[in-house]
Amino acid sequence: MKFNYSDNIINFKEGTVIISGGGPGNIKLVTIKTILALKSADVIIYDSLINKSLLKYCKKKVKLIFAGKTSTNRACSQEDINEWLVKYAKMNKKVLRLKGGDVSFFSRGSQEINFLKKNKIKFKVFTGITSAQAALKENNKKEVDTKLCLNLITGHKQIKNFSRKIDYNYLVNTGGKILVYMGISQIENIKNNLIKNGMKKNTKISIITNATLENQVIYNTKLKDVTDFVNDNEVKPPSIIIIN
Repeated sequence: MKFNYSDNIINFKEGTVIISGGGPGNIKLVTIKTILALKSADVIIYDSLINKSLLKYCKKKVKLIFAGKTSTNRACSQEDINEWLVKYAKMNKKVLRLKGGDVSFFSRGSQEINFLKKNKIKFKVFTGITSAQAALKENNKKEVDTKLCLNLITGHKQIKNFSRKIDYNYLVNTGGKILVYMGISQIENIKNNLIKNGMKKNTKISIITNATLENQVIYNTKLKDVTDFVNDNEVKPPSIIIIN
């Protein structure tokens, strides 16, 4: 892809951090602002879910720092990332923090922003297409979704510590779709809470793994069977769970 837009439109200055959403995976779903930031950055701190093809837009002498974190492997801590952002900004570098999906959806973007504010570092935030948007599109290619409510929740492993804060009764009774980020490892807990609060056991569930990528897989099952289905089919992250 060729971009003829001037780099000046993002006004990426030395000593500044840009926190940008890198989209759901497919390189065609990355914003122009993110591409321009990639072309201009001196330092890029990027996540594991970023499409590595994006890095071809970097300039030759860029410093690349992998900051990937998964449920089973951590290249670094969040504290490391925070310190890098401040360190390189104070060295008068243009620093790009490249995150998967959209910065504001169940990421640690707020922690990074607060740390930058605390250290008086100038920053900008560029939005991206979140994996939920992409997964919904991939799951409804032949039909228009007319439901009036969409609920987004996290299924992070820490959900056990705050399940009481998720109003499952509300989720069940809205009648809308429920999209679960990072929910594979906690699918049994989520299933039980939904059934306990009145969701029908035959409710349809779709699981989209690697949404928008060539190795995308769409699984279909029912709420009552979802735990066994995930285990039997060895469904792995990154996945979005859509509960219809």
